[in-house]
Amino acid sequence: MRLGALLVAAGLAVAVVGASAAGAQQSSDQGVADAQAKADQAASAYLDALAKSQQVDAEVVQIEQSIGTLEQQFAVLRTDAQVRAIEAYKRSGTPIAVLLGDEAPGMDGARRTVLLDYLNARDDTTAGRYRKVRDGLQGRQRDLKDAQAQQANLVAQLKGEEQRLNGELLAAQNKRRAAAGAPSAAGLNLGNYVPSPGEHPHHNDPFLVCTRGIESHGNYQAYNPSGPYLGAYQFTQSTWNGTASHAGRGELVGVDPRNASEYDQDDIAWTLYEWKGKAPWGGRC
Repeated sequence: MRLGALLVAAGLAVAVVGASAAGAQQSSDQGVADAQAKADQAASAYLDALAKSQQVDAEVVQIEQSIGTLEQQFAVLRTDAQVRAIEAYKRSGTPIAVLLGDEAPGMDGARRTVLLDYLNARDDTTAGRYRKVRDGLQGRQRDLKDAQAQQANLVAQLKGEEQRLNGELLAAQNKRRAAAGAPSAAGLNLGNYVPSPGEHPHHNDPFLVCTRGIESHGNYQAYNPSGPYLGAYQFTQSTWNGTASHAGRGELVGVDPRNASEYDQDDIAWTLYEWKGKAPWGGRC
């Protein structure tokens, strides 16, 4: 009887331990799921802010180009007006005692201004319109410069939040590994990345073909130091990490995109496209 009781007790103990381990595993799984959801949300906010920042940057460049074009048109208008003023002055029979070029000094410059005002009313009206448009563009430019600075601060904050939550995700994953008796990871990248071979199913998709053609001319080891932007699709490391995490490919988090296989670069680019559309690449293709 005593032996039977001991066996029953041992069986109960094993059952309790097993239930406890299962509960710990279930809890750690839920912790990873919660951390993954938060990391995804942070990555999504960061990518949206980054896309908005790129739009503002593009608009600033466009306005600067427009202002430059207006200045050129205004310069041409001034030159044409000076030529017409000289011709009108000649036709009037009045001796030309002054220069009408940019080098005209003092009083000559004033007389030139009077001539331009009275003899080129139409050009003055056009010049006024140029100035009005230019002033409007310059006002918009100032507003965008302010928005640009604010957006840059927001992107930096969201990037920091994404990195913090990725750290929490790593901690949750390590807790799950501990519950399963596996070793913990020292960083986001486990250091055991094995490149995926072969051709990705979407390798020849028109969007991917177009995007890598524009971004890197199809060079999977491309490097642009201004970002830096990396690989065929010119990822920043943060965008790559966030998208790899979203894709459930933790082994790619922390890997330099240039060191990833063509298959894996295509995979992360396709994941980002399905997640955020064309916006991360400026809406092209």
